[in-house]
Amino acid sequence: MSIKILERMIAQFLDVAGPEAWLCWQGGEPTLMGLDFYLRAVEFEKHYKKKGQMVYNAFQTNGLLLDEKWAKFLRDNNFLLGISIDGPAKFHDIYRLAKGGEPTHSLIMERIKLLQQYNVQFNALTILTDKNGQEPEALFEFFQDIGINYMQFIPCLEVNERGDGLAFFSINPDIYGNFLCRMFDKWYNNGAPFCYVRDYEEWFIGYVYGTHPSCTFTPYCGGSLVAEYNGNVYPCDFFVQSQWLLGNINQTPLSHLLSGDLYRKFRLRKQNLDKQCLNCKWLKSCWGGCYKFRLNERGKAIKHSYYCPAYRHFFEYSYDKFTRLKENLIKLRERSGDV
Repeated sequence: MSIKILERMIAQFLDVAGPEAWLCWQGGEPTLMGLDFYLRAVEFEKHYKKKGQMVYNAFQTNGLLLDEKWAKFLRDNNFLLGISIDGPAKFHDIYRLAKGGEPTHSLIMERIKLLQQYNVQFNALTILTDKNGQEPEALFEFFQDIGINYMQFIPCLEVNERGDGLAFFSINPDIYGNFLCRMFDKWYNNGAPFCYVRDYEEWFIGYVYGTHPSCTFTPYCGGSLVAEYNGNVYPCDFFVQSQWLLGNINQTPLSHLLSGDLYRKFRLRKQNLDKQCLNCKWLKSCWGGCYKFRLNERGKAIKHSYYCPAYRHFFEYSYDKFTRLKENLIKLRERSGDV
């Protein structure tokens, strides 16, 4: 991305954003742009933010290029870092290899120690595959042992290269459902959660407030826009596809792209559910899940999530415990007068 497009993107985004504006820097690998690029980005954010507007930055990286200069920048500018690590070496080094086939786990562990040394805010981004998804307790204990209390687990579901089925490394619904329940018990901690696991925190927010904070389990798509290097804008990082190209910020202001028919169509398509979803007791907890996962075992589009059995199993398993957490929170608020 050129500096000219970077400035235009930040200016247009902050113009349409609310009082809290989040920019998430991804790639490919975002560190390949170099530190100077992000120094300019921070300057533009300070220049274009509206009065009273708070601007936050998240940064998703494999960590391989991080050094002391990066650590100081990320800390001093309050970037929230997501670092890709798929658990201990026996899992991470199955799929996360360097170009020459070398393992990368030891390198990532060095970068994590560096981030901890410089007090950089970060969480672990873990892709759940056919391998590590079978051992949630091992993942949890590994992250606890290395001092990580902020975790995000993302199920891997990809279509194979032939387009006639799912990739062999995808995690299936049975394994994922068991993972959700067993990892939930670690997070729940007998009713006293002490660490952050994103999905459980967000489901709990849904139980308390009646609405989920991210697009995955809400009635509409459209959580995060994507601006590509050339100024092209797409409605979601899972759907950077030609049919969902909203336009280009060099020709059309972002405010106009957000009010266009194509963006409305994208947001509403999540409502296209089959009877299995519409008649499900957990509809309002799920809403068909992420649209990316609406595939069958042949890799073809369907109207409910591939992980529907996993979610149903998990919701049944966790309902009473989430309810108890909600009741305890309400009691705490009543005692403190914060109702």
